[in-house]
Amino acid sequence: METHDFRPRRVGILGGMGPAAAIDLQAKILRETPAGRDCEHLPVVVWNVPQVPDRVAAVLGDGESPVAAMTEGVRALEAAGCEAFVVACNTAHHWAAELSACARIPLLHIADAAVEAIRRRPVAPLRVGILATRGTLAAAFYGERLARRGFDWIVPTGSEQESLVDEAIARVKAGDREGARAPFEAAAKALAARGADLVLLACTELPLAARGAHCPVPLLDASQALAQSVVEFSLRGEKART
Repeated sequence: METHDFRPRRVGILGGMGPAAAIDLQAKILRETPAGRDCEHLPVVVWNVPQVPDRVAAVLGDGESPVAAMTEGVRALEAAGCEAFVVACNTAHHWAAELSACARIPLLHIADAAVEAIRRRPVAPLRVGILATRGTLAAAFYGERLARRGFDWIVPTGSEQESLVDEAIARVKAGDREGARAPFEAAAKALAARGADLVLLACTELPLAARGAHCPVPLLDASQALAQSVVEFSLRGEKART
């Protein structure tokens, strides 16, 4: 890209939920950017403050709302000159409407990016398996979007969620990515055995657990789709003012 007459849009990452997920998203944005030198990379501002009430507990009615803490981050990103923001946490999108209402800049929604990435695949999946937190599944924004696009979808059983998915997520949050691989792999294989021909990683910790895992069907990383959406948005910038 010609840097002397083109200004890419600045995008903010609302992170901290957990911290590794925000770093992972930023790395994916970096890899997706078609840049050959430092100044051709995208302007990204990261708010990676982890003092946010537990999102899953809040969705399930067992904890404090995280909206105030997240709103603080959104306003900091606006003050830093961001022209859009993303949230490096799937479950936090349960409050997407509240965050959008308090912001003067648009939210690039992770589920919109993921479902669009599924739609663009050369061969459309017949059934999508969703791996996510209990909070994301209860919020239902993935299932609703998949259904609107005509996709069938399934989720883990209660016992699979507790012993495999929750365990994999907890291990990543504790810094044990190697230990997260086995429960993740078992959860993905269970969905494939029930007819999923694509597994959607709808938790920003799960791509970290998936590294090195073996799965009989393709995996689609929602945070990777979001990174691509950020790059597309930023590169629809504007000519620099003279």
